[in-house]
Amino acid sequence: MGEDTGLTPTLDELVVDSAELSPAWGAWCPEDGIQVAQELAAEQDGITAAEEHNLTTGHTAVATLSLANAVEAAVGVQLFPIPFCFRYNGRPWQSMTIMAPGVDEAGQTAAGLVSLLNMVATQKGFPPLFSAIGGTCPAV
Repeated sequence: MGEDTGLTPTLDELVVDSAELSPAWGAWCPEDGIQVAQELAAEQDGITAAEEHNLTTGHTAVATLSLANAVEAAVGVQLFPIPFCFRYNGRPWQSMTIMAPGVDEAGQTAAGLVSLLNMVATQKGFPPLFSAIGGTCPAV
């Protein structure tokens, strides 16, 4: 599976046994600066939601991933969706939206997710080469 360091782990490989990495899909629109769809079950649902938004607005929304329970907030705290591009070995891997009260908290959560992804990758036989930067990953 992950023994060859030239391979990139897939999302499915990392989440198969991990309760901490339960994915939910959505769509992020950089022009509007908002999440236009959220809590979808499948990646294709996020892609479809992004495409529908783009057709009606002419924007460039993309499917994004959110991880369940990534931020635990106090009751009554407003959370904002903040996009990140998670990379593996320096290359775009997956766009994710983190719900957080602010940019600093989102950055802390992204750093925690990088640690978690690296830990799970190591357990699956991949090198711990995950990192994250602000914004969505570029379209391939």
